[in-house]
Amino acid sequence: MSNAKKMTLCALFAALIAIGTYIKIPTPLLPLTLQTLFVVLAGLVLGRKLGALSVCVYVIAGLAGLPVFTGSALNPTFGYIVGFIFGAYIAGYIAERFKPCFRTWLIGALSGIAVIYAVGIPYYYAMSKWYIGNELGAKTLLVSFVLMPMPGDVAKSLLAGLIVQRLSVFFPDSFTWKR
Repeated sequence: MSNAKKMTLCALFAALIAIGTYIKIPTPLLPLTLQTLFVVLAGLVLGRKLGALSVCVYVIAGLAGLPVFTGSALNPTFGYIVGFIFGAYIAGYIAERFKPCFRTWLIGALSGIAVIYAVGIPYYYAMSKWYIGNELGAKTLLVSFVLMPMPGDVAKSLLAGLIVQRLSVFFPDSFTWKR
């Protein structure tokens, strides 16, 4: 795959992540955005390096002042945005290393989201405690930041697996990590 095509795909996924910030799907627990869907798709389609690079482009655009974040870098949820980089990398790593199939893509998406949680939740806790001055308990963190968003993130992981399965049939050359 040419460098121009790789750059175009990275820019496309950075734009999709930015757009996904503002697409809100109402649910009984909390509204879902499509950011995490596009983050894990970046890793699954582009591979670990280019997937993480596309998320870095999104993060740099937000830090440069473009309106791609719903908050600022001092917002307690910014840790999730940092976690997007690692989530895309892990999703891409799994997609590259294992047999290309729905199961691999689902595991990659779920692993990417787990990494986003692993980075975002401690950051949220630290910012709440030391910057805002409102310490949250373990139960509140577990319920609010794991149990409530988990059904939506599992659904988005399933959707990511299905999307990649379709893309692999119709656009097999779009997977930059394929040999």
